[in-house]
Amino acid sequence: MKAKMEKAQSLLLIAVAMLALLGLTAIAIDGGNVYRDRRQAQNAADNAALAAALAITQNQDWQQAASTRASQNGYLNDGVRSVVEVYYPPVEGPYAGNTEYVQVIITSHVSTYFASIVGVSQLTNRVQAVARARPPQALFNGNAVVGLAPTACKAVEFQGNAQMTITGSGLFVNSNCSCNQTAAFFNNSGAGTLHVPYIQSVGCVKYKDGAVDAGNIQTGVQPLPYPPSWLPPIPACDYTWNSLSGSRSLQPGVHCVNGNFTINANDVLTGNGVTIVVYGEVRWNGGTVTLSAPASGPTAGLLLYLPITNNNSITFNGNASWDIRGTILAPASDITINGTQDGFSLHSQIIGYTVKLTGNGNTTIQYNDSDNIDQPSSIELTK
Repeated sequence: MKAKMEKAQSLLLIAVAMLALLGLTAIAIDGGNVYRDRRQAQNAADNAALAAALAITQNQDWQQAASTRASQNGYLNDGVRSVVEVYYPPVEGPYAGNTEYVQVIITSHVSTYFASIVGVSQLTNRVQAVARARPPQALFNGNAVVGLAPTACKAVEFQGNAQMTITGSGLFVNSNCSCNQTAAFFNNSGAGTLHVPYIQSVGCVKYKDGAVDAGNIQTGVQPLPYPPSWLPPIPACDYTWNSLSGSRSLQPGVHCVNGNFTINANDVLTGNGVTIVVYGEVRWNGGTVTLSAPASGPTAGLLLYLPITNNNSITFNGNASWDIRGTILAPASDITINGTQDGFSLHSQIIGYTVKLTGNGNTTIQYNDSDNIDQPSSIELTK
């Protein structure tokens, strides 16, 4: 009798053990399938968000781009196995309503094998991804004149005796120099007037009465990082010069000048679709100059470039016979613009470490985004 009872107890223990083993197997199989699907769905959402962001920067159909990429990863948005939602801007989370971001949400239903025995026929995963989409942007917020020096006083200085006019955009001073330290933007002499739509400065703006005619002057603005967070890469040279001077007609392409770049009064310099990279000093003393940056390609809008490793100065002593179009970018250089005759104009964005605007002749800087370099579009996964 005792043996029969022990046998019955053993069978009961075996049955319980088998049920436990079956439960563990069910958890392992169904749970593993859900976990595997969640990873796959997250990868699909990430890829779909990046595809949508890229489409946004290229003015293409971002919804279709996301749906296509999700489908390629196995999430067909059929309403049965999966639902793919695409929102631009996001509708939830920390980036909700921010038009620089796009959100993809994938809801995936996973059929169960063993859990269906207890009435659970499917399990659900919900994942999301957010990507940032920044279209091409004007360099340094599209300011016509930019002084990048973070602490220098007189980082941008106006000391002219004639009219200096900036049109199409304004003037940005990155320096935090205070009024007790001379000021970031400074004017104290000369009878001229600077006409500009606005001045934005991290530090103090100081000028004589009547010397500045600005629609708006704002101080205490957010500084830009220095060195700048983005600068165009140094392009490969199509033509190389030990130095550049005299009368020349430059062929389209990238011209690299290992020494100084000089123009004198009787020189005639022309070039259409050119980018000039200079590793020495730039000094233009009048002459007849007709230069324009490329309209397309990797150096589009970039006319004159002194890389950040070159801190030699740029000095423009201009006259009425200049037609210059494209960005002048010298992030480590002091730039001086001396107007010497009526009509001197630059169709450019002027970016230097410091910028001094001076001279005895009327000077105009005309900013038009289409003439100048843009920071390229970018995409990144944020969540």
